[in-house]
Amino acid sequence: MNKLCLLIVLFLLPFFLKAQNKNVAYFLNEGLKNNAAIAENTNLQQFFQIQNEIITAQNKKPQVNFTGDYLFAPYFFNNGRLISITPNPSSKAYGYDAGLTNGGLYAAQVNLAVPLFNNEIIKPLYEQNKIQSQVSANNRRQLEQDLKKNIIDQYIITYQFQEQKNYLQKIINQLETRKPYVTALVKQGLLQQNDYLLLDIQQTTNSNDLLQLQFAYNNGLGLLKNLAAIADTATFNLDAPEMLLLPAPAEYYYAQKFRLDSLNLVAAQNVFNTKYKTQVSALVSSGINAADIANLPHNVGLSAGLHVAIPIYDGKQKKLNDRQHNVLLANLQAYRNNVVLIQQNNLRNAKQQIVQWQQTIGLLNLQIQKQELLLDIIKDKVIKGQVTVMDYINALQDYAITQKNKALAATNVLLYTNQFNYYNW
Repeated sequence: MNKLCLLIVLFLLPFFLKAQNKNVAYFLNEGLKNNAAIAENTNLQQFFQIQNEIITAQNKKPQVNFTGDYLFAPYFFNNGRLISITPNPSSKAYGYDAGLTNGGLYAAQVNLAVPLFNNEIIKPLYEQNKIQSQVSANNRRQLEQDLKKNIIDQYIITYQFQEQKNYLQKIINQLETRKPYVTALVKQGLLQQNDYLLLDIQQTTNSNDLLQLQFAYNNGLGLLKNLAAIADTATFNLDAPEMLLLPAPAEYYYAQKFRLDSLNLVAAQNVFNTKYKTQVSALVSSGINAADIANLPHNVGLSAGLHVAIPIYDGKQKKLNDRQHNVLLANLQAYRNNVVLIQQNNLRNAKQQIVQWQQTIGLLNLQIQKQELLLDIIKDKVIKGQVTVMDYINALQDYAITQKNKALAATNVLLYTNQFNYYNW
């Protein structure tokens, strides 16, 4: 027995020496700061900012490029020559029509294109990018909400192991204080040797249970650190979590989510419809454009013009796209109705569970008061030899079970409160 106690003390000592108090806010702050998915979503906001600049560059800024062309179109058997390059071949020569090829092409040009009067095309692109940015930011809220729930749930479960350790340690202490009295009574012949052994066995059993609870607590703390992405190897003592039912928000998350998703569909449709807008561009080219290499130095010039594109018919794609859009909107509405129903059910169920477990805690508190009174009576009678040690041990076991049930009930109240708050946003 002494060796087992020493083993437990040596095992627990490093944790007591390093222990620090941490609360749920600490793990929430660390988790939100360190979570990779949330960081990725934050970085996407920069992506959408850059996308605005890309839209501007593509649709407002001049587009400049360099082109170079060389067309080799020779004539065969022209005026006695096997191969010749000329814009004026003889009628008996073989080759492409000179009116089409001019005998070849030599071009090196710098081209400038400037979109004109395209605000009606650019505006939907900006709007679509803005809404997609809002959708992404709103998705981050869901990531944060999910992470918060998981961290708080794990914190509550781990804290429950800590509470079980505390009340079990109190029971072990009570057994330890009874042992000297039982030993004295055994020596006086008022109790049997087996009474002492029963007490010693029960203490050993409880000490082993305490060790298992320490393992469970360490494992729970490790899972909590993983959720918060904490690399700290220290062991923490957890403060009691304070959970209150949050009031309903002015607008539920799901309402904003489906509103943004609907706007995103409308924005995509508006962008699609820009292809039916008239597009005007100013074109300017300057450089060399020649058909005869001999006259190349004199074929340097420039040209300018306007390019106009007016859509006329594309197989009724616009109407087909509108029909697709209406189908997607109908799907969104169906999902929204389903989410509303599920959320109401979840909130109602969580409240019912909270009330039920609170009632259970009230009954267990009454039971614990009576059991503590019984233990006070029995422990005095054990010392006097009026009650067997087995009766005392049975009473302690019942007390331990009730304390465990109360801890589990309190944990369920906290878990269902967290669940209610998770849906009530």
